[in-house]
Amino acid sequence: MSTRFYFILSVVVLSLAFVGCSETKEQSKYDNWRERNEAFIDSLQQVVDNKTDPDLYFVVDQRNKSQKIFFKKIRNEEYKTDERRPLLTSKVKVYYRGMLINEGVFAATPSPKFYTTQYEKLDVFDGNISGPDPTEFDTLREFSVNRVIAGWVEVLQWMYPGERWEIYIPWQSAYGSSGTTTIPGYSALVFDLYLYEISDYSGFE
Repeated sequence: MSTRFYFILSVVVLSLAFVGCSETKEQSKYDNWRERNEAFIDSLQQVVDNKTDPDLYFVVDQRNKSQKIFFKKIRNEEYKTDERRPLLTSKVKVYYRGMLINEGVFAATPSPKFYTTQYEKLDVFDGNISGPDPTEFDTLREFSVNRVIAGWVEVLQWMYPGERWEIYIPWQSAYGSSGTTTIPGYSALVFDLYLYEISDYSGFE
């Protein structure tokens, strides 16, 4: 056989080996995914129970009262630009970035532990913030409060315009067991959510 044939065969073998390694790496990335995501949420509950982080709060998911959405305030009420909070029927404009969990990155995050500051090392699945903070080049997104995932529905009604929170949503209050094209099923979600303004307070036409 020719030298050219052996070269092509070697390239094919190496390509298959690379694909195999990539698939193995991708699979291992989500090994025990449900258990790991539930363990992450459980760890937040333990922090609350043990009162080891006074800056960690939660609200109850009113659609599934067995679930809590945990949060920390990055920018708090000192920055509020409106005395009103959104209603379930309101429309809001927000900046946000959504990420999947990564225990290794979280463990190495310096205190105070705002995991969203590590976004460059995390899997970002959606958002409209291009850098650490929103800029004039980032486009605001408008949502109806009652048309977003349950975790957002709950926290938005507790936020004042001008506030920015880091929120942790259990999979039951996010995209459930099925997930989406970019979010695996059973994913707990971490969001950097900045409520810019209430664009329509009543939400009624």
